[in-house]
Amino acid sequence: MNKRKRVVSKSEYIIKRVLIVIGCIMAVGIILGVTAKIVTIVGRNKLTRNANTQGPTMGDDIDSALREDPIYASAWQEGWVALDGKVYEYNQDIRTFLVLGIDNAHGSKGSEYEELINGGQSDGIFLVILNPLDESIKILAVDRNTEVGIRMIKMGPDGDDAIDYGPIAIQHAYGGGGEYSCELTRDAVSKLLYNMPIHGYMSIKYTSIPAINDAVGGVTLTLPDNMDVSAVNKSWTPGATITLKGNDAYDFVHYRDVNEFESARKRLARQKLYLKTFIKQMKDKTREDITLPITVYNSIKKDVVSDITVDEIGYIASEYSGYNFNGDDIYTMEGETVLQDGDEFEHFYPDEEALRRLIIELFYKEVKE
Repeated sequence: MNKRKRVVSKSEYIIKRVLIVIGCIMAVGIILGVTAKIVTIVGRNKLTRNANTQGPTMGDDIDSALREDPIYASAWQEGWVALDGKVYEYNQDIRTFLVLGIDNAHGSKGSEYEELINGGQSDGIFLVILNPLDESIKILAVDRNTEVGIRMIKMGPDGDDAIDYGPIAIQHAYGGGGEYSCELTRDAVSKLLYNMPIHGYMSIKYTSIPAINDAVGGVTLTLPDNMDVSAVNKSWTPGATITLKGNDAYDFVHYRDVNEFESARKRLARQKLYLKTFIKQMKDKTREDITLPITVYNSIKKDVVSDITVDEIGYIASEYSGYNFNGDDIYTMEGETVLQDGDEFEHFYPDEEALRRLIIELFYKEVKE
C-alpha cells in the first residue's frame, strides 16, 4: 500500500525554518551563557586565591591613647588603628586594582641607559577600590609628582639597583615598559600607602584613549567655572558642555602646560571629571552587555600590560557592575607642591596625617565593641 506523501505548504515551511533558527539562537545563547558563567567563576577563584589579606602597616599611633582604653586593651589585635575615639581594622574583602596611563613621549632616546629607562612615564595613576561591604567603587588618584623613592634599575656603583627620590611617574620608565615597569610602579604606590595590598595592575598607553572613549559612545560633560581648556580647543571654555570623541578625549585627559605651576594637578582635575562620566556610561552599557569590558580590552590589548586575565576581567565586570559610583568617589591626597632651588621640576609631598585619615576612610572598617 503506497503512503500518500504529505505536501507541506509554504507557510508551514517558513514557520519550521523560523523555529529552527530560533532554536539555534537559543542554543548558542545557552552555550555562551554557560561559558560566561564558567569564565566568571574561574576569574573569581583566581582573584580570591591571589588576594593578599595582609593589611597596611600604618601602626596605631594616630590615636594611641584609645589603645589603653579597658574596652579595647585586652582584645587589641595587630593591625588595628585608632582614630577620633574609634577603632578600625583593614577591610580584607576590598579588592584594589592599579590603572596606569602611560605617556611614551617621555622616552629617553639617545641615553646610554635607553633600554632601562625608555618605558614611558605613568602620567595617570589611579587605584580602583572595590568594596563589597557597601557595594561601592572608589578611586584614589595619585599626583604624578608625588615624591617617592625610585628604584633605578642596575644603576648602582656595582651594577645593582640604586635608590633615588623623584616623582612617582618616572618609576615606570625603569624596567623597559613591560610587566617589570608596572610591578615597580605597583610597589611604589603600595609603599606610599603604607604597604597597601594591590591585587592587580593594568597599564594603558594614552594613545588607546580614543578607542576606549568611543566604545561607550563618547563622553559628554560640563566644564566647571574654574576649568578653562581653551588652549587645546577654543570651545572648551568654563561652563561649556562638550562631547568628547576620538582624539578630543586624548587631548582632554593628556594635555598640560608644563610651564604652568601645578599643571599636573590641574590635569588631574580634568581626568577626575572625565572619569566621573566615563565610568557611569561604562557601567550602564555593561549592564546591557556584560561582555563589553572584554570587547574593549581585546580592541586595545596591544597597548595594554596587565597581570589581570580575561577571566578575571569577566568576573570583575559581572560582580562589580552594580556597585555604586559617583563623582564624589574620586579622591586625591592633600599636600604641598614645591619647586626646590635650582630644580625646574615640581615635587608633591602628601600631608601624612591627612593621608592616614584617607587610608582609614577608604580601606578600613570600624571595629564594633
